[in-house]
Order: sequence, then structure tokens, then C-alpha cells
Amino acid sequence: MAYVPDNLSLSDTQISGYQPRRWRYTTAADSDATIVGAGYFSDGVTKGMKVGDLVDVVATTGPKYKLYQVASVSGAAATVTAPTAIT
Repeated sequence: MAYVPDNLSLSDTQISGYQPRRWRYTTAADSDATIVGAGYFSDGVTKGMKVGDLVDVVATTGPKYKLYQVASVSGAAATVTAPTAIT
């Protein structure tokens, strides 16, 4: 599969101070390796994604979920990574 722009939506905005915004993306078959690929969210910047924003990805094919964080942006595209725990 591939990124489907219509499946990405802003689910939570922060108004005061810097707080990461939260995005929601649904996918039918993309793997973790595909989602963390460079520029996967090819129009992410155009839609407003910024470094540090959080992305909830939910698979429509079963009970699968993963949290990602925007690690970098380039042109119109955003690249995410799985965040690590604060220790």
C-alpha cells in the first residue's frame, strides 16, 4: 500500500504555548517500516505537520495501533519515527 492523503487528519490542536499537535492516520496495510520511510507523509507539511507533532496510526485491518512523532520535514513531506520512552 501507500500513503493515502485523505486518511490523515488533525485531531487535536494546541492554542497556548508549544504543545505538539496530534494527528490521526488510518491505514489498511502499511507496515511500520513503510510508515517511518523518508517523506511517507508526502503532503504533511502542506497540511500543517511540524517537527514534534504526534501521529496516531490505526490499522483498519485489526487491533493495531502505534504512536509516531514527526522527526523531520522537507519540502511538503514529513518523516516520522517511533518515539522512545523518557527514562
